[in-house]
Amino acid sequence: MLRVMLVDDEPPARRGFRRLLQAHPDVEVVAEAGSVAEARARAAAVQPDAIFLDVELADGLGFDLVGQVSPVPAIVFVTAHDLYAVKAFDVSAVDFLLKPVDPQRLAVTIDRLRRNRLDAARVPPPARERQDDAELDADPQPGGAQRRIHLRIDGKSVIAPLGTVAMLAAEADFTRIFLKGARDYLVCRLLRHFEAQLPTPPFVRISRSLIVNLDQLERVEWQDAGRCRVLLGGGIGPIALGRIAARRLRQSLEVGRMVRA
Repeated sequence: MLRVMLVDDEPPARRGFRRLLQAHPDVEVVAEAGSVAEARARAAAVQPDAIFLDVELADGLGFDLVGQVSPVPAIVFVTAHDLYAVKAFDVSAVDFLLKPVDPQRLAVTIDRLRRNRLDAARVPPPARERQDDAELDADPQPGGAQRRIHLRIDGKSVIAPLGTVAMLAAEADFTRIFLKGARDYLVCRLLRHFEAQLPTPPFVRISRSLIVNLDQLERVEWQDAGRCRVLLGGGIGPIALGRIAARRLRQSLEVGRMVRA
């Protein structure tokens, strides 16, 4: 059973979210809170596996709660404000949901939380024996084949053309690699390790926590105040970008157009 807590300062919003979670029999809502202070106390008492956390609360921001709860639960931000998405990645949130929450999108989040709990339950081997790693082919393959990425996860190998990598997101000392049309993989490498090896273009680091493959961009929705939302290949996203990340993305796209011209 996945034990979760709901944090939102609007009781109707919590009730609506409870109804959405009823579609997942293995999810149990063990507590609710309407403020940062209340959430801190309730989380300490019930120790949930995950917290669905609104950002703007009556006594502060949901980000204020992150790092104040022990043992550390998985965090999923649920908000109507997409401008917080990049910061959510920066604090290693498992996911970021926009209100009103789409049931199918919530199902993806629940599946991610299930996998996250299973990963946390495993006893990690000594550091020198860890198998969760990733490497890139140093050179193009013989015969002109594409470069590949080689993921080693729990003793198994996943090999995919480098062009199918849609996005890489930093999560503390790890990097989550999103493949087009496949699942995402969390590997024991810092994001800067990949930044030094990935070809630019098409891979561009647009923020401290994100590298995107420009070739996998399917749609960019430019918004007010210099922000944007992007959708990547394989249905990844939409991902909200703040002003700085959006500006870097725009500059990279303009450079790409100049090179092609």
